[in-house]
Amino acid sequence: MSEEPRQVVRSPEQVALHLPIAGPTSRMLAYFLDFLFLTILQIALVTLAVLVFPVLGRLIVARLRDSLGTLGQGPPGFEAFVFVLLMILVLRLLIEVGYFVVFEMAMGGRSPGKAAIRLRVLRDGGLPLDLRGSLVRNLLRPVDALPGTYVIGLVALVLSDEGKRLGDLAAGTIVVRLDRPEPAPLLPEGPAPADGFRFDRAQLAHLGQTELALVRGTLRRIIDLPPERAAPLLERAVEVTRARLGYGPVEPAEHEAFLRALLHAARAR
Repeated sequence: MSEEPRQVVRSPEQVALHLPIAGPTSRMLAYFLDFLFLTILQIALVTLAVLVFPVLGRLIVARLRDSLGTLGQGPPGFEAFVFVLLMILVLRLLIEVGYFVVFEMAMGGRSPGKAAIRLRVLRDGGLPLDLRGSLVRNLLRPVDALPGTYVIGLVALVLSDEGKRLGDLAAGTIVVRLDRPEPAPLLPEGPAPADGFRFDRAQLAHLGQTELALVRGTLRRIIDLPPERAAPLLERAVEVTRARLGYGPVEPAEHEAFLRALLHAARAR
């Protein structure tokens, strides 16, 4: 069985994250949630348009009649009805495009529906989504929605190896899943600390949650790493915590023992 396609994203610390590409099911579910939000918003605006129709419609049509002199041949109020209907259609398109652009820019490539399903839009190569990319992919959304049931967009998603609809192809964007990571394995208690490592209360008082997370994470990571890869991790973790506590030098061979002794002392305090 072939492995699902993934997009490599690099964190500010230059750590490579291999994020799975979102498939049709998760993207359709995200759009369904966004569609519900959009429907509520559009109903509210249509209701507002109906309430102001007698005033707004007549005022606009009267202005057009005075300047063009071509209206007024239909039934009374017909021109105003047609004009307001066209305005509603255009407004609906602007609302849908604006909804996604505004939220994708404000929420780091996510709309409310995508955030609920844990999806995110990125540029090709894993870079954050920019305004141009968001505009292009969402301006083409009506094309993907043809013939009204997102058939074109769904076909493009299925045929694309990277799960891209037409808007993504034109904008150079990709949608990834932000899957929840598996719970970290429990860190074994290990033996009691060696007598050579002692920490007083003043030193332990400088030990915060950030340092403790570093110690735990390092001890978990080195379990499955060969010694040549584990050594640099241990050295960095020891240097950070040692500087934080004001502790003296620690021999490289004692780095892991130092971290385990420190974690044991932190649990006992």
